[in-house]
Amino acid sequence: MAEKRDYYEVLGLKKGASIEEVKKAYKDLAKKFHPDVSKESNAEERFKEILEAYSVLSNPQKKENYDRFGHAAEGFQGQGFSGFNRGFDFDFSDLFSGAFGGFEGTPFEGIFGEAFGGRRRGPSTGRNLRVDLNVSFEEAAFGTEKEISLQRLAPCDECNGFGGKGEETCGQCGGSGMLRHERRTPFGLFATQTPCNKCNGSGRTFRDRCKACAGKGSVRKKSNVKVKIPAGINSGNHLRLNGLGEAGENGGGPGDLFVVIFVQSHEIFRRDGSDVFCEVPVSFSEAALGAHVDVPTLKGNVSLKVPEGTQSGTIFRLRDKGIKNLEDAGFGDEFVKVIVQTPDRLSKKQRELFEKMSKEEATQKKRKGLFGKIMEKFK
Repeated sequence: MAEKRDYYEVLGLKKGASIEEVKKAYKDLAKKFHPDVSKESNAEERFKEILEAYSVLSNPQKKENYDRFGHAAEGFQGQGFSGFNRGFDFDFSDLFSGAFGGFEGTPFEGIFGEAFGGRRRGPSTGRNLRVDLNVSFEEAAFGTEKEISLQRLAPCDECNGFGGKGEETCGQCGGSGMLRHERRTPFGLFATQTPCNKCNGSGRTFRDRCKACAGKGSVRKKSNVKVKIPAGINSGNHLRLNGLGEAGENGGGPGDLFVVIFVQSHEIFRRDGSDVFCEVPVSFSEAALGAHVDVPTLKGNVSLKVPEGTQSGTIFRLRDKGIKNLEDAGFGDEFVKVIVQTPDRLSKKQRELFEKMSKEEATQKKRKGLFGKIMEKFK
């Protein structure tokens, strides 16, 4: 069996340190090694060792015996500490509230606040809700109005959200909103406090409790909400509707509703911010000779001038034909990429015309000249 370490050494103190010094050292080490909050790999083992040292050195009689006889004193004290088999009266609310001056705003608020915080629950704002909404490309571009359905906690109509009539102090918790419980655990005797189940932590009850909401002041309802979608909205943008979330508790206000937008793709247009892009096919003759071709925009077709000699892949810009910008209320542009289509089936007459044109084209001569220059480099 491993020999026990000196209790003063365990607490990082010099032999003969005062009880006040023992308590201070224990508080610091308990915060560091408590298994519920510590990330140390040996936290549980260290905490047991620290707690054992504290149980002896914080007791005047045990401390006096230990100072005189060391660990041998356990044989005649009759109150030796062995693991966690025996209870140890210690209230962690004293440890952590004393160290931090209360839980609110400290790292231990979420861990120990419910267990040891002795304050009644005040008004709390209701939960925020999120709804994902799909809109078409055109609806996002021009704006629209949608109606959505959702289930949410809403103020009870029967009691107007009060929970009942004849408000009075809760007889179960005495108006504190909290109930105290004591239980033995591997860490010793814990005194914990939990919200009162009769008044839901508010400290107040009603002589005539509302039957529709069981005194809670809110009920789950199906609601239809109209949402105005502004022109220019894009995927990932969200709309915040104040007060349309779930009802609050104990007189608190409602939460908010967040509507997250997802814009569906379009068969013709592609969007980048407030600009839109599309591709338009043109024939050989239109590209070669030049032409006016109809191209689609979000507000209908417009005539686009294609200059003679236009190459496939050329992009034309149509100013202010894009989507409204949410920030400056201006409009983006539309970019039209022309794609010269090669006919895959030629009539006899078309073939004759292309054969005649082929003899007149300079492209083949340029290509032959380019190949000739390349071949010369390999000679």
